Amino acid sequence: MQAVYGLCSLKASAAEVPVRVRRGVLSLWTVMALGFIGLASFLVLDVWLISGLLQHARNCCESSAAAAAYKWVSDDLLRQSWQQFEVDGRQAECTAAAVEQADWYSERTPLPALNADDVEYIWSQSEDATDEAGFPIPTAIRVRHSTADARVYRRAGSLLNLAPVTTTASARLENRPVAFRPAPGQTLPMLPFSICDDPSLSGAGWWTSQVEQGGGADEVAWNPEMRIFEQGPDGIPEIVVELTTEPSGKPQELVLLDFNAGDSTSVRPLNRQIQDGLRSSDLESLGMRELTFPCDFPSLTPTLEQLGEVEEELADGRAEPALLMLCSRLSSTGLSLQRPVAVRVVDAVRPDSETLQLTFQPCVLVTGMAVTATDDATPSNRYVYSIRLAD
Repeated sequence: MQAVYGLCSLKASAAEVPVRVRRGVLSLWTVMALGFIGLASFLVLDVWLISGLLQHARNCCESSAAAAAYKWVSDDLLRQSWQQFEVDGRQAECTAAAVEQADWYSERTPLPALNADDVEYIWSQSEDATDEAGFPIPTAIRVRHSTADARVYRRAGSLLNLAPVTTTASARLENRPVAFRPAPGQTLPMLPFSICDDPSLSGAGWWTSQVEQGGGADEVAWNPEMRIFEQGPDGIPEIVVELTTEPSGKPQELVLLDFNAGDSTSVRPLNRQIQDGLRSSDLESLGMRELTFPCDFPSLTPTLEQLGEVEEELADGRAEPALLMLCSRLSSTGLSLQRPVAVRVVDAVRPDSETLQLTFQPCVLVTGMAVTATDDATPSNRYVYSIRLAD
């Protein structure tokens, strides 16, 4: 009986041995699987952290480059004369604007702060890099951000410790507009007026002669902080023109554009056209997808009622920059828009019942609705800019 019991015990022990081995093998694979999962999680976390830093760095570079570009573009670009120390000062101001914008990200993310060496100014090598009478303008401002010091987790094997990365972004300053293309529902900040211009002629009323060649009076200065005009020169000549109910073809006569020509069912009063500008629906009613240059555009002779609307709207001036078109006459009912400029309205005065005298001061306008050319064959425009981000 004992022999039988011993034999049974021996068989039972023999049967248990493979079970223990299988359990040990299963435990080893479990440990290996858990280790693999942990390593994968470790790597995923590092990749996630790097992706987050890269996105923060990208946003930081883009906003900093844009801040510097917008700081560069101001009415000072139109001054008739400048010295190199003014260019150096403008560059220092723009660099400070970029660094200040980057500080906003450094305070809220693990990114390190930028310094002045991370902001680069790119200048064109062509002969048309600067306007012949205007302030120098870089073609782009590039901001570089290195995340090498932004190591959130300093553990051994961290991808962040092994893979410092650098992100860059540029803001291009484009000023070769060939058209304006407002999206559906958008409004182009454009006055319903046009000044006839002939660069070969001089005298009152000609834009090239009075503004770009310095023939006009320089009696007021725009104060950007207080947003008012002040008495005294600022290096940017004004131009004085007239809107009259009895045009005679004089150079100083302002032409009234007909924004309503394509749609007689929804005619806007002239003061609303001044307030709103040129709508995308106005272009569509005229059979245009965009306002290109040169292009034919309808005009009309103003009435006494319209003179009153313009006087009421612009008597105290207009602080916001607006597009004003230079043109050449085609006939008594139309004209050809040649190129855009940008102005602020100083005032509007009624010397007699049939005439309204308007004073414009040139300014700089930045708009995303401009379609710009990138080739040097297209003339640059000192008044109209688009600031666009690039890699």
